[in-house]
Amino acid sequence: MKTISKRLQTLERLLAPRLEKGDHWGNMADMRKDLLHLAEQSGESHAFQIRMELDALGPVGLWCQTVRGLLADRGFVQTGEESLAETMARALNIGTDELRIRIAQGRIGSALLERFGEVR
Repeated sequence: MKTISKRLQTLERLLAPRLEKGDHWGNMADMRKDLLHLAEQSGESHAFQIRMELDALGPVGLWCQTVRGLLADRGFVQTGEESLAETMARALNIGTDELRIRIAQGRIGSALLERFGEVR
């Protein structure tokens, strides 16, 4: 069981968006910008707090939280005993081996969108 958990943790690191050297936020930059814009409408102190939280999360953390939110909104809440990869596999109704294959093929994002539609 320990080996499976370790493999799933490695798999979760692979799920995160790839960043080019010198590009800190990569494809998560637009989402970060949108979140900060919304926060600014609530006031300067709220915007500052959101900026600090986003910087602490980083692009990988924001991506993981976005996926967790997408899955939770559709009834697939990550349990304390379950990794994000296991939750995604359960939500997609596939095994972790199939999830690993889809990730290797670069099809995990499209699989989530196909199953659940666009993120709101």
